[in-house]
Amino acid sequence: MLPTHLSRVAVVAFAVLAVACGDPTRAKATYASASASYVLYALTGAPPVTPNALNFFGGSTRASATFAFDIALDIDATGKVVVYPVRALGGALAGTLKRVGLQTVSGGFESVREVPAAGYDTVGARTIAPGTVLAVELRDQSYCYSAISLVTSQLLYAKFVVDSVHLTTRKIFTRVVVDPNCGYRMVVPDSVPTN
Repeated sequence: MLPTHLSRVAVVAFAVLAVACGDPTRAKATYASASASYVLYALTGAPPVTPNALNFFGGSTRASATFAFDIALDIDATGKVVVYPVRALGGALAGTLKRVGLQTVSGGFESVREVPAAGYDTVGARTIAPGTVLAVELRDQSYCYSAISLVTSQLLYAKFVVDSVHLTTRKIFTRVVVDPNCGYRMVVPDSVPTN
């Protein structure tokens, strides 16, 4: 009878410790979330050498058959921005090692401090008006691949907003905040996630 009671006490103590200390298998966050602003151009109607895509860790780039971008942008007939995750343009050619998911979140860009853990669309484009915030989920094994990430998470998270659009020049003014810590969803600029 005594060993069963001690086993229960040990299990309860471990559960309390795990809840108090967070996920014991997750690597500790060591990098601050980074913010950046980019001027991008629409996929259509802009000069052919202008950046029309974004790699969240490499900055502005061009959408091409190398699929070295995470999202590409266009402007529709109503002046709204269409955001394409890489697989929306590349399909299976974009490969299975890289996946970018998008979802619209409520609130202003500064007020979004943590992005959702689920609900991301990896193949559908999002049409958004300036000021609409997108949560971004990134799986790219070149950034998040280790024995620890196999146990915890191979995902990185970010938030993205279009501040304004200049229809005549096809320019799109954007801002992002990226959390470079695998599995963490905090998107507060210059802040190392704590949970």
